[in-house]
Amino acid sequence: MTRAAPALRRRARSFAFETVPAHWFGGDPWRTRFFDAFSSLLPIGERLFIDSMRRTAAELGDPQLDALVAAFSYQEGVHGREHRRYNDRLRAQGYDLDGWDRSQKATVGRIGKLADPRIPLAITVAFEHVTASMGQAILAHDLLADVDPEMKAFWEWHSAEEIEHKGAAFEVYTRAGGGPDLRRVVMAWCLFILGIRMGRRFAHMLRRDRALLDRAAWRHGARFLLGEKGLLRLMAADFRAFFARDFHPWARDTYGLVASWEAASPPRAPTAPIGN
Repeated sequence: MTRAAPALRRRARSFAFETVPAHWFGGDPWRTRFFDAFSSLLPIGERLFIDSMRRTAAELGDPQLDALVAAFSYQEGVHGREHRRYNDRLRAQGYDLDGWDRSQKATVGRIGKLADPRIPLAITVAFEHVTASMGQAILAHDLLADVDPEMKAFWEWHSAEEIEHKGAAFEVYTRAGGGPDLRRVVMAWCLFILGIRMGRRFAHMLRRDRALLDRAAWRHGARFLLGEKGLLRLMAADFRAFFARDFHPWARDTYGLVASWEAASPPRAPTAPIGN
């Protein structure tokens, strides 16, 4: 492999989503639904990430790369299981996630059938960068300080593992012959699609909460994303770095965030089999 990969731990985690209030982010519907809309997209995407990595690793035949992909797939498999349980909570609130999922599954199905494996890998690289950058901001700046304890535990665990495996997809993409031009074009496309799909779900959720036209809610949301320690402002440097030709996720060492989180976070036993 091109660089020394950090060890990926196989953690058994599960969360009691049934105990979580409807507006779990400090009672604020805006911030709650921002994360809810994001979660609603992830299980189908994570399935694509695992499949694209396994497909290419099998063709490359490198035992060290196989081990990295296996550990990545385990972590993403647990993420997928927990996001499905999280999303079942949203279904119980009356959201038609199955209808939203049909469109997403059709798009992902077409991507999975592309002859060039570098394209689904580039998509995986792009979204893994989004989740790792978000995770770095969350853990480095304690952005979830006023979140329900169960949801705080969930999103911080998710953040830590996204940081931990942030270079795995990039390594497979590079080994498959993927270069910076395709990576940058695909990232631009992914951000466009993410904005559309997540934005529609987010707006629908806020409308159901009767908060879509609430000016105070939007002011709070703008501060959360764009304020001095706003999520998007904190992620901006990571995205500037991504578009450099010599970018590699492992170049920025943020693994201390994972160690600090792990020291403060007790293990949890799984409640269901891991589907990966």
